Amino acid sequence: MKKILFISNNASRTGAPYVLLLFLRWLKKENKKIEIHILFLEGGDLLEDFKEVATVCYNYSDILIKKPFLNRVFSYARQKINKNNTRKDRYIKKIANQQYDIIYANTIATVSFATILKRQCSNQPKLIAHIHELNTTIKEYLPNFNEYVHQIDLFVSVSQLVIQNLNTEWDVNPLKNHLVYAFSGKEANKANNHKKVFEVGASGMVYWRKGDDLFIQVANYLKIRYPEIKIKFTWVGQIYNRQRNIVEADLEKANLKDTVFFIGEQSTPENYYKNFDVFLMTSREDPFPLVCIEVGKLGIPIICFEKATGTAEVLVDGGGFIVPYLDIVAMAEKVVLYYNDRALRNKDGDLNRVNFSKFTVDNMGEKILNCIESV
Repeated sequence: MKKILFISNNASRTGAPYVLLLFLRWLKKENKKIEIHILFLEGGDLLEDFKEVATVCYNYSDILIKKPFLNRVFSYARQKINKNNTRKDRYIKKIANQQYDIIYANTIATVSFATILKRQCSNQPKLIAHIHELNTTIKEYLPNFNEYVHQIDLFVSVSQLVIQNLNTEWDVNPLKNHLVYAFSGKEANKANNHKKVFEVGASGMVYWRKGDDLFIQVANYLKIRYPEIKIKFTWVGQIYNRQRNIVEADLEKANLKDTVFFIGEQSTPENYYKNFDVFLMTSREDPFPLVCIEVGKLGIPIICFEKATGTAEVLVDGGGFIVPYLDIVAMAEKVVLYYNDRALRNKDGDLNRVNFSKFTVDNMGEKILNCIESV
């Protein structure tokens, strides 16, 4: 039986950890004779779910928690005696001694830790990096990523856009870079077609990468250019107080408080998605967002920016529109097109229901396993 250590940046209910959890559940169900160990750099809401599929779970953040005063004194004394024997070093050596066959780094945020661990292992395990990020985010989290590339034996990229970025910007060998699209565990359903208000939706944590400011600008353009059109705008996703203050100030000044709603994180976001007539992917960078898979399966058209998301790789076959990067006027005009043409909206929604239905754990899990077996 092979033993693999999967490293996750956290166990939160967000894209990359959720995809990893779905894959590990599938791996355990398929009984592929792989012993699953997981290391989290931070905790999160999905910790208990991960524990159900793993033989061993490590939480690196546990060793960073402050210890009682006397324990810190004794720890400091031990470090003075042997400067190299720090708590962190001992923790890494303990894990390295498990003699893993493969270390699997899920997201760019885990690559640095994974390479440190690989160097500590005496049996020279293979290192796989599952990359869910594009260039700006890579530069934000690991600006010296080029120093780690040669230590990675295989890359799993979640879209062609990610592959292109890794190969051209970070000099990754194309032969080591494999495409496996992200996937969702949500079942395909139908949107709610019996409501009275035309609703434009968006989703994600409210911060610069997701483009919440662009979402507001689309709504503002439509209010000024088409005052006779009645459209509701709804954003589903986590919003911290600082961002909420900024958003509410924008809505107040633009007189949009009765039109645009940021409803925060929801335990069952699909209950809101099914009310959307159109979904706006306003992200500046989004490799292959799960929300697009989920709204696509609901039969909802998607509008996104060119060069910003791997979702465009699906929309080239229909199901929505790809507009020039940051062109909120073009995006808004496509919303008006759907508003006025229900038949087009239904046609593109039906295409999405078909095209996004293939992004399942059964289809993509087998591809990830093939990557693992290849090393």
